[in-house]
Amino acid sequence: MLIKMMRHNHHHHNHLHHLAFRASFATYFLLSLFSHCAHALSSKAYTTLQTANTIRDATTGLLLSSPILPTSSTPNKKSLLVLLPQLGEFDSAEYCELLTAALPALEQRNIECKIIGIGDVPAASAFCRFTSFPNEKLFMDPDGAIHKDLGLYSGPNLALPKVIAENQGLLKFFLSLLPGDIPTDNTQYLPLANVWINYLAMCAGIGAKGTLPEILRGYLGDSNAPERLREDQVVRAGFVTIGPGVGKVKIGPWEYTQWFADERGYQRPVELATVRLKNMVEVLTKWETYVTNPLAIAQRGGTYLFDEEGNELYSYKSTGILTYSQTMGRPLSFLSPYIDERVALNPLGLLDTGGKNPKRGRGILKPAGKLMGLLSVLFKMENTWQAKLMGAEDGDYVRAKKEIQQTIANNQVVVYTYRLSPFSAEALGVLDEMGVKYTNVEVGLEWFLLDKDKSVLRAQLLEMTGQSSLPHVFVNGEHVGGLFTGSSDGRYPGLAGLKESGKFTDMIGQDRH
Repeated sequence: MLIKMMRHNHHHHNHLHHLAFRASFATYFLLSLFSHCAHALSSKAYTTLQTANTIRDATTGLLLSSPILPTSSTPNKKSLLVLLPQLGEFDSAEYCELLTAALPALEQRNIECKIIGIGDVPAASAFCRFTSFPNEKLFMDPDGAIHKDLGLYSGPNLALPKVIAENQGLLKFFLSLLPGDIPTDNTQYLPLANVWINYLAMCAGIGAKGTLPEILRGYLGDSNAPERLREDQVVRAGFVTIGPGVGKVKIGPWEYTQWFADERGYQRPVELATVRLKNMVEVLTKWETYVTNPLAIAQRGGTYLFDEEGNELYSYKSTGILTYSQTMGRPLSFLSPYIDERVALNPLGLLDTGGKNPKRGRGILKPAGKLMGLLSVLFKMENTWQAKLMGAEDGDYVRAKKEIQQTIANNQVVVYTYRLSPFSAEALGVLDEMGVKYTNVEVGLEWFLLDKDKSVLRAQLLEMTGQSSLPHVFVNGEHVGGLFTGSSDGRYPGLAGLKESGKFTDMIGQDRH
């Protein structure tokens, strides 16, 4: 009986072992098959790039004699390969400025970065001078053949209607309106005109996903993106000069300061548009140098990141104009897993609050507040007359002055406000956002609803500060201005300006909630 049981257990054990072996073999087979398929799919772009025979050296113009990406002789290197459109495309310089700044971080992590652009040797030389990108890392594909092999986007494939396409005169006139020379061979009129139609359509957002939002982002700003223009940078375009930084603008003899000039830590309105203006001026003034193949104007680019074995870690194909990244607010964020995240998210290293910008004291009220300052003369006249018309006497002014002096002497931060004023509400919001303890003296609902005593109080505030409008902000007994307007002696820029500069915190010390 014992022998029988032992034989039974032995057969059972063999059966289990056989089942386990079959399961392991099946798992190994499926994993190998999946790995093979994944490798085949991920390596397609890598293989296409390695076997390309149209890539040229940017310095000599000669065809490459060896593959552009690392081979078995250069192990342990990841590869970042960026395919730009024309070197004269506005996307190209903008993207390359960020890549140039990230090069040390890439090299530190053993990631080799190379760029292929559509152009020739003079175009490459000018591009590297303008962007500071190393010439030895730039390569050329004069006709964009590798772009086509990789299936990169080249526009919505529009064509001119037959009535225009068959009219050489109309085609020539159309081309005369655009940058670049008109072809000497009139058979090239139609192909070039069709290319331009596709490019212009993309500029208008037609068949170009993400283009219009990105153009608007350049003008409206992006609170979640870092600053984009250095404080000392000046951009000139004809009779227009912008800078240093984002503040000062000069248009011929007329000068003004942008209303957001004191704001820091995020991409301000028109800041990125100013960078793009700089790039546009560079290209348009050197069009014949940069745009070497007009028939490739509509061709878009792409980005590829490969591991040491040629497997694809990341890829992105541009879908329009100014859409060279999937995350345009932080175009190199795809590199976060592979390099210093701070560099990936903010390669230029300019001020960046990481999207945690204070919301109060900014926005549409700011330019509105600046415009209200133009009416200050009228407000001052009305301010004085209103109190007198209500029968104010000298004693009323004396009492109001004493009341104000006592209030600002007994409280570190005092704000005089109107209940219905959006500027007053915003000033209180700024203080609340900073967590500041303050005393709010509500003068009334609005200036035209004040009684005699409140009109006198308002008039006395004007007499003491030189400012006719509310809110009035006092800190440590000193008048620092209103929300956006500065003090009359020019020492303080107003509450919002003090907050932006960090000086408000210095003034109040640690006295917070």
